[in-house]
Amino acid sequence: MKSEIILYDNYYLYLEAFPCFLDKNGFTEMYDYKSTVEFSEIENLVSEDSSVVIMNIAAVSINDAMEVVEKLLSLNEHLKIMILSPNAEVRNIKKFFDKGVKSFLTKHTHGHEFLNALKEVMDGKVYISEETKNSLYNFICNIDDQQDKKANGIEDLTSREIDVLHQICEGLRSKEIAERLFISKHTVESHRRNIMMKLDVHNSSMLVKFAMDNRLVN
Repeated sequence: MKSEIILYDNYYLYLEAFPCFLDKNGFTEMYDYKSTVEFSEIENLVSEDSSVVIMNIAAVSINDAMEVVEKLLSLNEHLKIMILSPNAEVRNIKKFFDKGVKSFLTKHTHGHEFLNALKEVMDGKVYISEETKNSLYNFICNIDDQQDKKANGIEDLTSREIDVLHQICEGLRSKEIAERLFISKHTVESHRRNIMMKLDVHNSSMLVKFAMDNRLVN
């Protein structure tokens, strides 16, 4: 018995064209096709013979799509799910992969890339386009940067403390900072102590170095 490819799109025309495209590229001998234009019907098509589900979620909310992904994998844990979507928000793409999706393709995907993705997925691999891969990399790096900043105390600084820090990095003394910011010298010293405590540094030289290393000043 052949394995099954399940297709979902909200247009009949696309569903009729998709098998033709796959047949033209040699999938007829290995796979049977099931298809539906009703998103709620996808899970009813899943059986133990189902191998791949290809869903165009252009007309579906992200939350609904993720919920269906979970249901499909609960019905067949070996199912390989490919998502086609015009919504390329990286946060959502990451969530889909976390849910168990094997490939996420955007509106920029052409036929040749889709076939490569399908073949990779059928071989049990995850396919990520260069566009998606770079976006995910940048997203993860940004998250790491935010976590680092939070961990080292930068986010705990108040706007006034940042103002004082900038003046310290310019080499100004507490009296000069007080005059420039129209506050008392005592307040400047209080800000300086708070900054050092929050950033866990112990002298002005370390404070300036920390600010430069973390690009808090130019």
